[in-house]
Amino acid sequence: MMYRLHDQSTMLVVAFWVAVLTLLLSLVLLSVIVVLRVRAQQRERRDRLACEHWASVLQQQLAGLDPPVQRLQRSEVAGFVEAWNSTCETLPESSVRQLAPLGQKVGLEEMSQRMLRGSYHDRAMTIIALGHLHDRRMFDVLAPFLADRSPIVSLCAARALAQVDPPRAMAMFVPMIVEREDWVPGSVARILAENGDGSAARELGNALLRANAGTTVKLVRFLADIDAARAAVVVRQLLDGHVDDHIISVCLQLVNDPGDRERVTRFLSASRWHVRMHAASALGRIGENGDGKRLEPLLADSVWWVRYRAAQALLALPGMGAQALRQLQHQQSDAYGRDIIAQVLSEHDMRSMA
Repeated sequence: MMYRLHDQSTMLVVAFWVAVLTLLLSLVLLSVIVVLRVRAQQRERRDRLACEHWASVLQQQLAGLDPPVQRLQRSEVAGFVEAWNSTCETLPESSVRQLAPLGQKVGLEEMSQRMLRGSYHDRAMTIIALGHLHDRRMFDVLAPFLADRSPIVSLCAARALAQVDPPRAMAMFVPMIVEREDWVPGSVARILAENGDGSAARELGNALLRANAGTTVKLVRFLADIDAARAAVVVRQLLDGHVDDHIISVCLQLVNDPGDRERVTRFLSASRWHVRMHAASALGRIGENGDGKRLEPLLADSVWWVRYRAAQALLALPGMGAQALRQLQHQQSDAYGRDIIAQVLSEHDMRSMA
């Protein structure tokens, strides 16, 4: 009986101290959370005030007032970078270059080193800021970040490098377009489109000469976005060469020169349906009135999409129009042909009434 009471007493003591320790640990954890939260709020307030101050200074600089400034303090860097990027992103390049001396004067390059070793957000924001300096000395500082594992950081580096030294940047960036599957095509297209010295188009053209079937499609689309004339030459070479059907389909989507009519019509009878479909659409864009006879056989094609694009192309041809297409519908002996024309005319009427 005495042993049982002793055991119960011991268990109560242990339970008491466990409860006390749990309470103490909870209080410590709560205190840490509160401290971290307070510090975060202080940091946010500090960065906001610094951002507002430097945004005002930058606007004064743009107005030609030449405000007095001192070199950045460590606590100001994040706020300055935010104000710097927000201001520069809204300005033409000539105005950004007007601000560059101020960025150098306050020591942006020196004070950014710590942020370049920080989180991916800090790295990305700082890389963008250094790009706006348009200082070629920054190239070797920024170049390693082009291979960063983060697609956001690496794309920011590509854009910054293109601002600092476009030819060198494009020579490095374009070959990596094929390798980096994690790069968003829209972001890549923006960087290429911002290039103003022709180096992006030149590097894409060179890359296409060495590209395999899998990479040609990606590169030729980018080239068409930034240099239609150079892309047209490449597209003609590809259409005249022995390339696979997927590349042919993409090239047919990019054709816009009426001089390529005969080149396009060769593919209206291709064995692959998607090639016939894109050939019909291309002829609708660049064709002449007489090309209707070349498209009519496709109205009876076994694939619905081919018939549909052929009917749309017929409607788009010069001198055709809805009335002429309706007359062609009555002449069709094939039920599929009559139905697909009815579909296209119905869509045309709905758009006209909208």
